[in-house]
Amino acid sequence: METTADSVLADPRWNAFNSQGFACACGERHVGLFPIHLHHPLGWQGKDDYEVDADMRLDGTFLSANFCIIDGKFFAMRVRLPLQMRGAAPAAFMFTAWASLDRVDFEAFVEAYKSGKLDPEARARARLVNRVGGYPDSFNLMGTAFQQVDAGPPVMIVHGIQAGPNNEHPMLADQRNGIGVDKMLELFAAYGHDMRGGIPLAN
Repeated sequence: METTADSVLADPRWNAFNSQGFACACGERHVGLFPIHLHHPLGWQGKDDYEVDADMRLDGTFLSANFCIIDGKFFAMRVRLPLQMRGAAPAAFMFTAWASLDRVDFEAFVEAYKSGKLDPEARARARLVNRVGGYPDSFNLMGTAFQQVDAGPPVMIVHGIQAGPNNEHPMLADQRNGIGVDKMLELFAAYGHDMRGGIPLAN
């Protein structure tokens, strides 16, 4: 594998993180990437407890680990929001966040999910409905959600012309170009996993 100067493979911290790990402010030692899970979409005002997917109420208010409906008018699902580690594909920093879909697209995904007929070619217009830590306001970023045959949450890619100042939002560039170790550490720190003081010294 060819390593360029801006690749994480050229950063000794990347190898250390994946071999011996970094001490974290949370009290643990983390070895390698792990996902950051956002609990619910912005605007959810119900209970924090998740219901089971099978009890979904399309015309009511509902929250499971995978789906959210508010008043039968707002439809959202959990999505994987990957940020590739530059030069180390397929390694990616992963958020599982929430994106809203039109009801028709939402119901089509739910049906494919329930029937086990997820199609990697199936996609839907999606709107990010979280403010993701480590970035300027990401609420309302637009993109596409792609079904995944592993039955996990769809993958969302933010792209296209965005409304207002979000058209230059750094998440668009980071998904397109990848991120380095410094950005990875910044994103972890935004969610209580600050490892920047626990990096072992090079020999």
